Amino acid sequence: MCSIIGYCGVCSDFRAFLAGFDATVSRGPDDTKIVDTGRGLLGFHRLAIMGLTPEGMQPFQLQNSYLVCNGEIYGFEKIRDQLRGQYSFRSDSDCEILLPMYRVYGTRMFELLDAEFAMILYDGESDSYIAARDPIGIRPLYYGYTDSDEIVFASEPKNLVGLVGKIMPFPPGHYYADGKFVRYADLTTVTEYCHDDLETV
Repeated sequence: MCSIIGYCGVCSDFRAFLAGFDATVSRGPDDTKIVDTGRGLLGFHRLAIMGLTPEGMQPFQLQNSYLVCNGEIYGFEKIRDQLRGQYSFRSDSDCEILLPMYRVYGTRMFELLDAEFAMILYDGESDSYIAARDPIGIRPLYYGYTDSDEIVFASEPKNLVGLVGKIMPFPPGHYYADGKFVRYADLTTVTEYCHDDLETV
């Protein structure tokens, strides 16, 4: 299971950021990379399971946008085939489809995914950050705010110690954009009931 972190603003203490991020290097012992987006930092500790070549390493980049994701995208081959005419894929990683998919669908992409994921995306066109978590909350994600009110996301609470004040779990089935959390999936809402008898059920 990989480890991700996103410092969504100018980081004034890179040493503290690195110490927090390195607290979960055991989640991704195969490789580590940090990218400066120009307006913050995205980090990825890799546990290579899919797309084992160096091209499968994150953060993924599409022009001036970047993405890190701890996840598994089911049926990604079909989505990749649909996007192949608009993007030249470099790896067999399931998560490489996410930035091209975002370019096509925007934040609506989250409700279209059959996946377990926690991701942080820097949109270079709007100069903004987006984060999201799967509807069940299978993959962990936490967040908090720095003293200068910048939001930081990470895989585990210990990544955020020393960077933010209060550490909170990222709500499942939500994405964060434009300074607010938006629910894109609600598994607790019942729209239809099963009327079969107990033996059939």
